[in-house]
Amino acid sequence: MISRSFGAALIATAILAASPVSAKPKASNCSDDRIAKADAAVMTMADGDNKTMAMQEMTSAKSSMSQKDMAGCSMHMNKAMKMTAMKPKKM
Repeated sequence: MISRSFGAALIATAILAASPVSAKPKASNCSDDRIAKADAAVMTMADGDNKTMAMQEMTSAKSSMSQKDMAGCSMHMNKAMKMTAMKPKKM
């Protein structure tokens, strides 16, 4: 009897751990507010290749968001934000 209860608890724990409700959605960083903040960060970058590429990624993120592709928006925004942390490359 105890082993059945333990087995049921173990299975319930495994199901809850694997459920998508407990997972943090990846595309949660695609909102108008976050895009505005990312745009501001890109605009403060020094002119160069990194800024140009970051601006292209932000354009792609906005396009993906307008098409309701939150995963694509998130991916492009993450790429742009990584570029803001890089040292500037001269044009």
